[in-house]
Amino acid sequence: MPRWSVVRLIAAREVRDQLRDRRTLFLILGLPVLMYPLFVGVGLLYAAAVKDKKLVVAVAGAEHLPGPRADVSAVAGAAAGHAAAAGAIPPLLVDGRFPPAYLAGDPEGSTLAVELVPGADQDTLARREADAVLVVDPDFAARLARGERAAVRVLGRDGEENSKLAVARLTGVLRAWAEKVKEARFARAGLPADFDLPIDIKDPQSEKPADKKMFDEIRDLLVKMIPFLLLMWMLTGAIYPAVDLTAGEKERGTMETLLISPVERAEIVWGKFLAVAGMGFGTAVWNVLLMVVALAVVQVLRSYAVVSLPGLAACVLAALPLAALVAAGTMALGVFARSTKEGNYYMVPIFLVTLPLAYWSMSPGKELDGFTSWVPVANALLLQQRLMSVRPDPFPWAHLPAVAVSLGLCIGLALWAAVRQFKRESVLFRQAA
Repeated sequence: MPRWSVVRLIAAREVRDQLRDRRTLFLILGLPVLMYPLFVGVGLLYAAAVKDKKLVVAVAGAEHLPGPRADVSAVAGAAAGHAAAAGAIPPLLVDGRFPPAYLAGDPEGSTLAVELVPGADQDTLARREADAVLVVDPDFAARLARGERAAVRVLGRDGEENSKLAVARLTGVLRAWAEKVKEARFARAGLPADFDLPIDIKDPQSEKPADKKMFDEIRDLLVKMIPFLLLMWMLTGAIYPAVDLTAGEKERGTMETLLISPVERAEIVWGKFLAVAGMGFGTAVWNVLLMVVALAVVQVLRSYAVVSLPGLAACVLAALPLAALVAAGTMALGVFARSTKEGNYYMVPIFLVTLPLAYWSMSPGKELDGFTSWVPVANALLLQQRLMSVRPDPFPWAHLPAVAVSLGLCIGLALWAAVRQFKRESVLFRQAA
């Protein structure tokens, strides 16, 4: 049985030595401070760039469209509704622009400009004269007048972001216009505008404001991403100390001094394990604090809560066994290495195991159940996701014992492997190649 006073003494000494290392402090404290403002700045620049972006849509055959065209003055948006009420086909273009009524549901803020051209094809896109092309057939208005189905063609450049965005926005405008045309046809036949909707389906999302829906989607994304980010930062904060406290001590020649002291090998492993787990968990907590500051700024600007702070606190506490698992795994691999360089190579299997399990836990519909509660790493992430989510169903307390047993077995196995390596002189004193 290890003497815990000795274990605490070793752990405190190792943590103190790590905190004296400027590289460790920069990795744990400095790098996140630089990264989060950078991410926020890039996000703001991206949003501003999208809002100020001007996308050009070339319309070929605008004279074949029904209703007033570019030479007709009308109040944008009102013409479509009045035309539909009178049974006339509403216009797609008013004063050479798409009416705002067709752009109302568009989440993008970029400007969608219209350019009328006599003819357009793929060459127009190749010359970059437009980001998307709308081609109207000569008999388009006649087919609509006869009550037949008419068609338009939308052309875009493959593999080009601006063209994809323009095509998506143009398609949304055409769908909104098609709804107005359908209402006009119903008006001609003396039918109500919602004739094709015999059942009024009211879902929980339909009554929410647009910004509330957006924040709900952001919250659902954060519920999956925050546990994953915690795992990544724990790996970042644990790998360097684990390699330094094992292979690094071999290189510096301080391992022999520690081994000849009146301390058992198991106590050395436990002390180093607690130090590495503390460094990894501290890195995760520091990053959570930075995320909370960023979310608090967003919440001040908006009236909706992006994430639940009690749920986030519970998520951080649930990350403790995951930090212990990461520390035990990195210690077991680091002590086998002959040098710091070799120890860094040995950390690759940690990522090869944890990343697929982490991605699997974020797959759609994955829940903490009788099977997933036994899968290491994934069960801890699923537990954290459940703690952060806001759901009316009962919390799956029945699966917590399986999560604890699964993680406990993995931690115990990794620590046993580390203690065994520390008891082998051939491993501790072999020279680097």
